[in-house]
Formats: sequence, structure tokens, C-alpha cells
Amino acid sequence: MKMSIKKTFLLSAVIILTIFHVQAQETDFDIFLRAGAEDGSKLIKSYLEPVVLGFSYGMANSWYNTAKTHETLGFDLTISGNLTSVPSTAEYFTFDATEYQYVTSTGETNQIPTIMGPAESNGAELTFSYYDETTGKTIEGSYRPTGLGFKEQFGYNVVPSPMIQLGVGTFINTDIIIRYTPQIKYGDFKTSVFGLGIKHDLMQWFVKDDKKRPVDIAILGAFSGFDNVYDMSQVGLTGQNQETLFNINNWTVQGIVSKKISVLTLYGSFGYSGISSELSIKGTYIVEDENDPTTTFTVTDPVSVNYKENSFRGTGGLMLKLSVITLHADDTWQKYSIVSAGIGISVK
Repeated sequence: MKMSIKKTFLLSAVIILTIFHVQAQETDFDIFLRAGAEDGSKLIKSYLEPVVLGFSYGMANSWYNTAKTHETLGFDLTISGNLTSVPSTAEYFTFDATEYQYVTSTGETNQIPTIMGPAESNGAELTFSYYDETTGKTIEGSYRPTGLGFKEQFGYNVVPSPMIQLGVGTFINTDIIIRYTPQIKYGDFKTSVFGLGIKHDLMQWFVKDDKKRPVDIAILGAFSGFDNVYDMSQVGLTGQNQETLFNINNWTVQGIVSKKISVLTLYGSFGYSGISSELSIKGTYIVEDENDPTTTFTVTDPVSVNYKENSFRGTGGLMLKLSVITLHADDTWQKYSIVSAGIGISVK
């Protein structure tokens, strides 16, 4: 059963980001499964963390381009794109042997490249060795992980994420913002999105007349969920019911202020965001003994990892409105910073 381990990591990453099309180096996928599912899960979690967090933070972004709310039944339909920057500190993770049962590192460093690290590895080599009671043999192996080398190729480490949403004005100057995509199947992928936000005009309680307001101020609360399933049955791994699941849940609370000057609106915000993501590789995988391919053992549901992250955030941006067409761009500062831009239609 031959397959690149990096490509297997990407089976999960592709769900997060389908534009990742990478030629991986030839290495056995099952090498970490031979080391045990628990150790393999921990390594995969650390390896994929920057792309998972980058995409998760991106999905929590772009809920607004002004603090001003719509009139009743006014609406906007907006499409946005986010580029989430991966900090340099996330290009490597620190390998701590005390957290693993069978895996150890060799060399002068315990720093391992993540998926967003350099393609030429200068990190530690990982090795494992343990006695397997099922086969009655000692299982051994080694691997030196490498990243995709995006920074070397393009100069930046960013994770893109798109978003489309509908905002509708309701009573008491409150907008309901909806993000919804029914389950869509594309090849071996299935994906769906649901999100709900509420933006409430705070200035109305202090200054009733819109024309006398020095600025618009609103508060936003929002959450969204993003679910993906990847059918791995066509990948060529021996086994049954093989699929990868990736689920994101995020929420944000923000205070927003904006000022309209002719056709230009300047806006900014400060708030807090939280994300909770789960990545799982399900099914059974028949793994060959590296020293004796005629001997095999079965691993079931080998990977199940969770990511939780919270961060204060601040945003500054501008929006240009020409008739009913809006164009906006902003920059968000947090642990994983985000540059966003979008276009939309806004009425009333």
C-alpha cells in the first residue's frame, strides 16, 4: 500500500482548501499508522494546525462592511474573499517526546515543519520502534516531515477562504445576516455551510436623527458552521468505509463603528472570536508490515483531533458604494491576521 504521507495529510487539507494541488514526495502513508493511531493523530494535528486555524479564522470573518443597519426589508448580498496570514511561529511545531508512546526524534533539533513550513526539511527525523503483539514482531520506521514551501515559492504563507451572505433589515434597526449553502457534492467531496449573525444599531438609543449622528455604532454577534466530507474510497488505501471529516464551528462578538463620507464609508471594530474545529479520518485501513508485506494488521478510525482557539481582534477598512453596488476591503489584526475584500449589492 504505497502513498505519500504528505499527500495523506493533504487529503484532510484539501477539504479545507481545494486549491491545494501539491506534488508530494513518495513516502508510505501507513508509516505513522504503524507507529500507532494515537501517535499518528498527534503528529497530524500539529502538522495541519496552521492551515486548519487559518481557514477557521477566515470563516469567522467578513460579517460586515459598515456599522449602519438596513431599513426594514432592506438587504445586502455580499461575496467576500479572505487571505489569512500564517505567523512565522506556526511554520514549525515543537516535538515533545514525553507526549508520545513510540515516536522519538533524532538530531540536534526538536523543531518539525508544519504543512506551511519549508519544503526542504531542516527539522528533526522522527523514528519509532515497538513490539506488536498481533504480529509478534518489532515494528520500526522513520520519517523526516517537510512542509509545502509556499513562502519560498510565493513569498507569503496565507490560507484563502471565500464567503457569501445575505443581510436583511428587520425591526428596531436590527439586521439578520445569513450564511447558507446546502450540501453540495463535487467529485468525492461534500460540503455545506450555515451561519447566523445579528447586527444591532446602538446609536439609535442616543441620537434618533440619522443626519445628526457623528458616527454609526453597532454591536454584532454571529456564529457559523462549516461541514465537509471527503470520500477516500478512490484513493487506493486498502480497507472499508474510508472518509475524512472536517467540521468548523466559530463565533464572534464585535463592536463596530463607521463614518460615511459621500460614497465612502470608513469602518472599524474591536471584539473577540473563538473557533472549534474537528478533523477525523474514519474507516478501516489494512496496514502492511514494512519488513514483511505478507503480514498485515488493521487500524480503525486512525485520526481524531480537535482544535480550539480564541483571540481578541481589531479591524479597519473602507467601503465604496456606487448606487447599489458596494466594494469593500479591510484588515483584521489578531493571532492569525486577515486581509479581506469583497463586492455586493446593497438596497436601503
